[in-house]
Amino acid sequence: MKRLLLFDIDGTLLTTNGRGRHAFKKSIEDVFGTTFDPDLISFAGKTDQQILTEILDQMGLLPDHDPDLFRRALKLYSNTMLSLLDASWVDKLPGIEQLVRRLADEPEIQLGLLTGNLKETAYLKLTLAGLDGYFPFGAFGSDHADRYELPPIAVGRAHEFTGHRYEGRQIIIIGDTEHDIGCGRKIGAVSVAVCTGRFGRAELEPFEPDILLDDLSDADRFLQLVAASSD
Repeated sequence: MKRLLLFDIDGTLLTTNGRGRHAFKKSIEDVFGTTFDPDLISFAGKTDQQILTEILDQMGLLPDHDPDLFRRALKLYSNTMLSLLDASWVDKLPGIEQLVRRLADEPEIQLGLLTGNLKETAYLKLTLAGLDGYFPFGAFGSDHADRYELPPIAVGRAHEFTGHRYEGRQIIIIGDTEHDIGCGRKIGAVSVAVCTGRFGRAELEPFEPDILLDDLSDADRFLQLVAASSD
């Protein structure tokens, strides 16, 4: 059975140890001339566009802000991330390198991304983590501000790339927040929640993922659970 595995990035494949928060803070200061505390906003599971919108809303800048300023701030955030990130800030999460290599060798499995990151920063993070080349397509925060609109985009790109139409439980969405679980539920896919981000079992279990794992360090068990859930 052919399967499409769509991975989140931050908190699932890797961590950038707070660089994203610093980049948002700098872009707001440079474009709007004011400062804010990035710890007042939850970034987990959101697109970069949504995060910026929430920051501006909290600061009272959103109702009257110029759309050009929003685009400038988003572009500056992207450029800041591209300049700030280096390999010393990016850490693969437990077992990820072994898992991704194993999955890439499975002929019936196609890997892709479903992430709130802007496309250019998403691929930079993967490159710095040594995971470049495994995820040839995906849906990104630059495609839509609403994360729940991203799954159909990713599935469409999978069809363009492979020629196969993935449907329902042939699709597996892997992530570390309730939003990843919700994205899976929206399209009838298998949801795999992993406790390597900001949330543990107690926070993720109420959202009823199909599979809930402490981490992705056991590739054999991961494959067994995915096969059982998607057959």
